[in-house]
Amino acid sequence: MVESNSEIKAENSPELEPIVKLEGVYKIYKQGHLEVIALKNINLTVMPGELIVVMGPSGSGKTTLLNVISGMERPNAGSVKIKSLEVTRLKDEGIQKLLQHEIGIIFQFFNLIPSLTAAGNIELPMNIIKIPKAERKERVKVLLAQVGLENRARHRPFTLSGGEKQRVAIAQAFANNPSLILADEPTGNIDSVSAEKIMKIFHETMEKNPEKAVIIVTHDPAFRKIADRTLVLRDGEITREIGKLSMVEQNKFAGDIVNGDSRYTAMNDRHSSAKEVIEGPKKFPKLSEITECPSCKSTKILKNYDQNHGALSIHDQNIIGVVAIACLDCHEVQFETVTLFNIKKDLNLL
Repeated sequence: MVESNSEIKAENSPELEPIVKLEGVYKIYKQGHLEVIALKNINLTVMPGELIVVMGPSGSGKTTLLNVISGMERPNAGSVKIKSLEVTRLKDEGIQKLLQHEIGIIFQFFNLIPSLTAAGNIELPMNIIKIPKAERKERVKVLLAQVGLENRARHRPFTLSGGEKQRVAIAQAFANNPSLILADEPTGNIDSVSAEKIMKIFHETMEKNPEKAVIIVTHDPAFRKIADRTLVLRDGEITREIGKLSMVEQNKFAGDIVNGDSRYTAMNDRHSSAKEVIEGPKKFPKLSEITECPSCKSTKILKNYDQNHGALSIHDQNIIGVVAIACLDCHEVQFETVTLFNIKKDLNLL
């Protein structure tokens, strides 16, 4: 298991209380007679002032991790604490109060109320916990200014761009002044220019609020440039922890954003370090080596190159592509990046 830098920080700063502390957390889903381990022995401490980025391939457990931290899903084993509060012992009413007062959540698909204006959506969480009207109105103005939407206060969501909707969602998450912000793919449905604005808002907000913590789940490697730590999640486990980027590395990511969409250029083979953060080292199994279903281990499978999940690429004279794996027993279809063939050995082109 990867040793967490935050554990060291906690020891060196006994006066600081962790905002998040997970110990031995497991989350298991049952699918018929099968059990799927979504989270496996997660140990994580997040201190005030930390901005944590969680990356990993689809299905690695990233969203489940956020749901367990927030209390929206109960772990099968382990301890989840927000500050000193043991989340796993709370009843539904306690979880509701936790979400209203201590945790702000930012969703990929915004989750705004269509009938409310931008200001109304931001005010809603404060209204629920009965903050006085004058105080609510003043805080809405402050939050709108922080996300650069003062002139869009009276606009309803259908008149806002994707980036503007996400900025409203961020302001809404901060409305009740929570200790912890959880963001699930906050730039997943917006353009690269808007994504850069969102990252800037997160960075500036954390500089102004060092008593808070932010955990961001994302496929976008550009978020590493604002992260204090990046955790790599694979098959429900934290397999790697990466510290803060150096100034040289931060400038490299900034250059990617200027010269093209960072979410794509940074994933290209020309920027292998960012790609490896998500996918691990570039060691792709041969197509012939895949002989069983990744879920149920049945050998009754069908394999076929999938044209809809990515173009072919070349690495070390190997042709890399994505194949669909269809299981005739559990009826699941999954996708795997594989080595299709070698240019020199199999095609004699070199």
